Amino acid sequence: MRPSPKKVTYPRYRPTVRRAQPRQGPSLVSLTLLITAPAVLAAAALRPR
Repeated sequence: MRPSPKKVTYPRYRPTVRRAQPRQGPSLVSLTLLITAPAVLAAAALRPR
C-alpha cells in the first residue's frame, strides 16, 4: 500500500528590495558637455575663415 501524497507548501514569494546606490562621479549631462564643449570650440577655432 502506497502512502497518500502530502500537499507541498512553498514560502510566499517576496522579491528582494534593491536600494538605489548613490552614483559616483559626474552626471551624464555634465560628462557629455565636458566632451562636446572643447570639440565645438576647437571646430570653431579651426574653421577656415
